[in-house]
Amino acid sequence: MRILAVETSCDDTAVALLDGCRAIAERIYRQEIHSKHGGIVPELASRKHMQILPGLVEEVLRAGGVKSFEEIDAFAATTGPGLTGSLLVGLAWTKAAAWASGKPFLGINHLAAHLYIHYGGKRQVVFPAAALLVSGGHTSLFRMNSWEDILLLGSTRDDAAGEAFDKTAKLAGLGYPGGAALDLAADRGDPEKVSLPSPIADPSIPEFSFSGLKTAAKLLWEKGTDRNDLAASFRKTVANLLVSKLMYQCEKHKMKSVIAAGGVTANSLLRQILREECSEKNLNLFLPDREHATDNALMVGRAAAAILEKDPVASSPLSCNAFARWSGKTLSPIGCY
Repeated sequence: MRILAVETSCDDTAVALLDGCRAIAERIYRQEIHSKHGGIVPELASRKHMQILPGLVEEVLRAGGVKSFEEIDAFAATTGPGLTGSLLVGLAWTKAAAWASGKPFLGINHLAAHLYIHYGGKRQVVFPAAALLVSGGHTSLFRMNSWEDILLLGSTRDDAAGEAFDKTAKLAGLGYPGGAALDLAADRGDPEKVSLPSPIADPSIPEFSFSGLKTAAKLLWEKGTDRNDLAASFRKTVANLLVSKLMYQCEKHKMKSVIAAGGVTANSLLRQILREECSEKNLNLFLPDREHATDNALMVGRAAAAILEKDPVASSPLSCNAFARWSGKTLSPIGCY
């Protein structure tokens, strides 16, 4: 089954063509216009999606050897959570393409899609699994009893870990987005030279808070702390917080696997600690490659493929709308019924 998937939840425009869960062709356009503003400007993001998306679709179809929409079996797009204007661009285009070709449309939940990047791979997830979703907009822990049974354990009370990385990097003059730059700077620093607090450090509490940590980093920077040492301490503090809470849930619920997803999983120290901890505790670890850690359309397509494998006639209504935030306790790949 050929699926054309679109992802426009924030500032990246992404399109993927899949045969089931296998990627045939995919493209991601990174919007660099926001760097000079020091953060994402929603209006600029949605306008850029409108400009880029049609051409990106043509490029993916051409790379996949597809000549018309008639060769596509299903269309999928992210419905939320995310920036409403950006989401509406991808949704409107994808629903129109599905309607024009008479093919089913699936609205996909962005959070679930991140987890589904691991669906249908060569290695099968052994359940139950603890899932850590950590990105610029989200930081959450889930218990996965199966792909159809995903329960929220807890999330951040304020900022997401990825946002904290980006804002601290910007503060230290490393640019925006600065998560990757901070990671590199941290490699040159000594984390023991700087002391930072660990908010909600109790690993038994499956919730996070990063706003106070950002403030502490700001105060140290204003006192003249070395950039690399600050980056190293900040990275270590965040990584240890994330992993300690994740590992506690693994022990508490006797998990067999660990699933990590989201842009922050590209962080080198987080990946290292996760590998070490999972190896020590004999847990199956599923880490996305760095290309698919951040927002991409392959994860949207795999979520759609999973839905269609379970129900070949599944579809979302064309009245399906975008939503900025997700609230609930049970996570489903379907973002609109």
